[in-house]
Amino acid sequence: MTIINFKTKKLIAFDVDGTLSQSRSKIDHEMADLLKKLLAKKQVAIITGGAFADIKKQILDEIGLNNELNKNLILLPTNGGGLWIFDKEWKELSSHKLTTEEKWKIVTAIKEVVDGKENINEFGDKVQDRESEITYSALGEHAPVEFKKAWDPDFKKRIALQKTLEEKLPEFEIKIGGKTSIDITPKGMDKAYGIKKLMEYFKYNKDDILFFGDAVYENGNDYPVFLMGVDTVRVSGPEETKERLLRFLAGKD
Repeated sequence: MTIINFKTKKLIAFDVDGTLSQSRSKIDHEMADLLKKLLAKKQVAIITGGAFADIKKQILDEIGLNNELNKNLILLPTNGGGLWIFDKEWKELSSHKLTTEEKWKIVTAIKEVVDGKENINEFGDKVQDRESEITYSALGEHAPVEFKKAWDPDFKKRIALQKTLEEKLPEFEIKIGGKTSIDITPKGMDKAYGIKKLMEYFKYNKDDILFFGDAVYENGNDYPVFLMGVDTVRVSGPEETKERLLRFLAGKD
């Protein structure tokens, strides 16, 4: 277990899918309670490949509206493609959206690579336009978690897909995320980009920040934060995140 001096951290940042919740699912009541306790003590950032609407559904609706707590919460949907803060309501301070031409190129490349190659049941759209990011979810965005976990446990399918897409789309970032997904963003826009945005806006340095993520491995979409030198807690899922938060909040780390 990584030893972290939690007391010195000014901001705690979290990935969502696989870290705060199961893939594409809402956080549970226990996680919501822990986040509210954390927000009473620290600034908290949510940085995810999902869009703002996904964060609202998975996180905000479960935490509820509390002006004092929400002021300590920063949202970075699509890996920092947007930056939202709370000032009586949620306000987007900045955004970096893909152009229509960029979206067309990405979607065309995905279709060339994957169409007809997966003989599986579909659960919702496989390709999601998140404005600053295009995400490919192999089983559909609403596939049951147990299906997602069984689809590519050794990452071989997604690594092969990632490499093929990198050849077709060299001007974009292509990262593995969640259990079945690939995130495609403009070059340089990854979670490290989002963290740097936070540092610039709030005048933090790397030592002020602690990041939680599950995809902290080569090619994973949380890995860039680790590479930039931010203290990182790699978790196996929401239950381990809860365990670490309970320790931090109890002053045990």
